[in-house]
Amino acid sequence: MFGYQIVKGKVEIEPEQAAVVRMIFADYISGMGGGRIAKKLKEMNVATVHSGDWNGERVIAILKNEKYTGNALLQKKYVADHLTKKLVWNKGALPMYFAEDTHPAIIDKETFEKAQAVMEKRSRLYGAKSDTRNRYPFSGIIQCGNCGKKYKRKVRGGKAAWQCSTFLQEGKAACHAKQIPESVLYTTSAEVLGLEDFDADIFEAEIAQIRVPEFNKLVFVFRGGHTDEKVWQDRSRSESWTDEMRQAAREKAKGRR
Repeated sequence: MFGYQIVKGKVEIEPEQAAVVRMIFADYISGMGGGRIAKKLKEMNVATVHSGDWNGERVIAILKNEKYTGNALLQKKYVADHLTKKLVWNKGALPMYFAEDTHPAIIDKETFEKAQAVMEKRSRLYGAKSDTRNRYPFSGIIQCGNCGKKYKRKVRGGKAAWQCSTFLQEGKAACHAKQIPESVLYTTSAEVLGLEDFDADIFEAEIAQIRVPEFNKLVFVFRGGHTDEKVWQDRSRSESWTDEMRQAAREKAKGRR
């Protein structure tokens, strides 16, 4: 966990990282958003505990973590399947327990509560912006490795796909990113999460970002910091056609005769 280290089996504060944690809380309370704080950390060349860059989701995860107050909410996750040992978020299936003074505190309780109040206020003010995310699990989290912009959903011929917003607005000359069929995102996400079928709640709880470094490659960034890379295969043109597309092709062919 960022801000702490294990020394001879004991949890101790890591001074340099702890200073960064205090700065994150101070900046957020003073009005900076998670994205701006993440940009600041990258400009300062602050390293994360695990591989990956700072982003708004990672900053918010720190701000939400009660462990920085020296306390711990236990059983936030649990093993749902003892065969796979897969951890899932506890959404009421099991009781949770709040343990006080389990380790040294980096942030005092008052500062933590101020940050939560700011977060709640922002949630009320900008809650309407989350409607798209609620409709589409992949909204706002797929990042183009070519230009850095987010992917947007588009529907053509009854088929949904996700494409870089730069490509959609300015064309291939501005960004040559390749579209990703929505069906691919569902199947690869389920595979990464060890699920038989896609689950939107588990996906949102576990995945912070999907990066697209190159054609047919997806890098899933987990909220815990680790990543999982997946490569997907294009479907043949005949497989990807809908009935509507086939009918349109027939009509077009008739028009040429």
